[in-house]
Order: sequence, then structure tokens, then C-alpha cells
Amino acid sequence: MYSRIVVGTDGTDRSLIAVDHAARLAAAFAAELHVVAAASPSDAAHQRPEAMSAMMATLSDLSAKTAAKIGHDASKRHGVRVIEHPQVGEPASVLMAVADAVDADLIVVGNKSMNGRIRKFTGSVPSLLAHQTRHAILIVHTS
Repeated sequence: MYSRIVVGTDGTDRSLIAVDHAARLAAAFAAELHVVAAASPSDAAHQRPEAMSAMMATLSDLSAKTAAKIGHDASKRHGVRVIEHPQVGEPASVLMAVADAVDADLIVVGNKSMNGRIRKFTGSVPSLLAHQTRHAILIVHTS
């Protein structure tokens, strides 16, 4: 049923609940697990070019470390093949792009992805995915 599962994480404990759920599904279906750690550059728009460049490099490094650690942990715990996708960008857009690129069967996200003020401005990742992607979505209760 599933051969490629994409899961989004920001490294928080809540997002790890969704990663664990996706890893268990991947193990059950012998599917690849694509772990996406997207660091959002939303604050970069207000920075000078040189500060923005430094911020993007920091975000890129942060997302790479997050994806590597979480991917390694999921692979070790559940015995699944994990492919890491560290990205810089808005999480919903990044998840959809990775899912399209790998021809995913399922995208897994947690239901508590952002807090109040940010969510009101940008929209929640699960909501954006539900309205914009062509892929099946599983929203995991993480609170």
C-alpha cells in the first residue's frame, strides 16, 4: 500500500511523535521513510542581505543536523530505510516538494506544528497540506 512515506519534523518532541508513527508505518509496509526537516526563513525577509545569507546558512545547518539525528534514530529504532531531506523553506511547501520529487504515497505530519501568532499569519502546516497537495495525508495527534 505504501512504498514511500514522507514525514515532516522540526525536531520538537511533538513532531517526533509524528516521525515515530511514520516510522512504524514504514516498517509495517517495508516502505522508505523520507524525513524532512524544514527550517523556515520567515524572519529573513526583514534582514539585510549579508545577515540574511548568514541566517540561511545557519538554518541550512540546523535542518541538516535535525534530519540526520531524527533519521538515524528512526532507522535504528524501527529498522527502516531512511532518506533525509534537510531543507530551508516554508514547511508545507517543502513537504509538498519532497513528496512530489520522491513520488510519495503518504505525507505524515503532526497536528500541532506551530504556535498561535505564527499560525494565524502563515496557516497551519496540516491545513495547508490538506488544501494544496495531491498526496494522501495522515495527521497524527501529537498533544
